[in-house]
Amino acid sequence: MDTASDLDHTDRRLLEIVLASPRVGVREFSRRLGVARGTAQARLDKLEARGVISSWAPTLDPAALGFPLSALVHVQVAQAELEATCTGLAEVREVLEVMSVAGEFDIVCRVVARDHSHLEEVFSAIIATPGVLRTRTEVVLRRRVGPRVAQLLDE
Repeated sequence: MDTASDLDHTDRRLLEIVLASPRVGVREFSRRLGVARGTAQARLDKLEARGVISSWAPTLDPAALGFPLSALVHVQVAQAELEATCTGLAEVREVLEVMSVAGEFDIVCRVVARDHSHLEEVFSAIIATPGVLRTRTEVVLRRRVGPRVAQLLDE
């Protein structure tokens, strides 16, 4: 598994530029790095192949799409039903992430909803998923620190 220590200075700088300005393109990446366009492209290709850059997809804001409520739903799953339950949860449109965890519960889901009534419908869909034994929900009031990785590039 590659780690931040496996990245050289040019890779780190390139990743910082990609995080800050992903839409500027390879020519601008090369200009900011002070390297040839081919070098910048080769490094991007290498970082993608290694899985360091996992996506070029835009980040969409669920609230701006009409889903301002967010919650974390902890799910206890029937023994030997983890895969089938995860597959079922993935079919619930408002379930954005499903993560298996260690502890009292087996899965944590990040879900969104339009309003409280809709959130109740989402809970009902989760509870109706085969393999779900019980749930515990925490409604997110406000995100204090968003998803981030740039600090991992620091040596």
